Amino acid sequence: MKKRLLLVLLIASGFLAWPGTANSFMTIIRLPEPHLNSNVSLEQAIKNLMSVRDFTAKELKIEQIGQLCWSAQGITDPNRGIRTALSPIAIYPMQLNVVLPDGLYVYDSNDHSLIKYVNTDIRPMLYAASFKQQVVRNSPCIFVISGSAKKVEARFRGRGERFICLEAGHIAQNIDLQAVTLGLGSAPVGDFDSKAVAGICKLNENLEPLYLVCVGNPVKKTSLESLSSPGFTPSPAVRRPLDIRTKKVVAVIAARRFNDSEFFGIQETLQIAGVKMDIAAIEIGEIKGLERNKITATMLIKDVRVDDYDAFVFIGGSSTGEYLKDKNLLKLVRQANSREKILAAINITPAIFAYADVVRGKKVASSISQRAKLNLAGAQWQTSPLEIDGNLITASDQDAARRLGSVILQMMREQNE
Repeated sequence: MKKRLLLVLLIASGFLAWPGTANSFMTIIRLPEPHLNSNVSLEQAIKNLMSVRDFTAKELKIEQIGQLCWSAQGITDPNRGIRTALSPIAIYPMQLNVVLPDGLYVYDSNDHSLIKYVNTDIRPMLYAASFKQQVVRNSPCIFVISGSAKKVEARFRGRGERFICLEAGHIAQNIDLQAVTLGLGSAPVGDFDSKAVAGICKLNENLEPLYLVCVGNPVKKTSLESLSSPGFTPSPAVRRPLDIRTKKVVAVIAARRFNDSEFFGIQETLQIAGVKMDIAAIEIGEIKGLERNKITATMLIKDVRVDDYDAFVFIGGSSTGEYLKDKNLLKLVRQANSREKILAAINITPAIFAYADVVRGKKVASSISQRAKLNLAGAQWQTSPLEIDGNLITASDQDAARRLGSVILQMMREQNE
């Protein structure tokens, strides 16, 4: 009864299309528990990773299939539903199908099981849909990675397609590396007729097939090249990296008509790394952007406590002039600078640093409209899109927003080294 309910839920969630008769759903394979260690290090797997396109006819063992499924989309934290492949703010818009000689299965991450819903060998059809690539025809196991851009769009408007493509890459890399540790070969395939594959695999209309990964026993077996071979000196153990999610960032933003591209470019980069960005402004409440997006300021600038944050980001807009000389804002900048906190500004907002008198002798980038103002404050204005000088990060325009976000992350990681 529980299994039938699970199937109904999968269909209702939009991840499975009804393939025909109810009997198609009756085969459910509970996979063996995954192993969490092996005799092969990550470094060995990376060094020995290569595309393998010639497989023997030997089928994969159920233990191997289960391990590969887990590496692709398995659950690592049952309480939070965290999976092995990273996903923007844990949306997980992906579906993993497994093609075997006896039919087509969908992987259920929560139950670590395979649910069969096509009873025939579809590999010849996938071979045709992939423009007759022999590796597809001869592979004993094919993973079909699909994603729902619509599911991502609900949170990241206009970015759904990009995110599912990135996530498909994460999943494929996990499969490839896991295959190496299992003594198997793999070959990712990205050249195929997407609509044909979607039809063959009976995917829901919201799902788009993005990647095929063929896995099998390689015809030419090679032993893993050891990283401790003669002449190789192992590097000292690397200290466990800082959990970047513990860092805190606040965006100080124009109260009206903020620059959407600047804000979301930085926010998105931070969110992917698991870092939340609070929002402060002259007024609390909803703020509309130039492109009509809406965000909510949850605190006043005067109430921002410098010691509560590791980085401060200044976002402009058409009303930036209203807060460039705000006394509470300038006080915040001076206090944060005195404590060597990360200060990041983009486009027009580096002018805040000029008014706060924290740019003297420092290289800065900004909109050319702020050049004279910054030079007058003693800064060395640069034509480059982004400048880093001490604790200051400045960028010339919205095109550098994502790069600015990446630099903030890197500097926060280095704070505790």
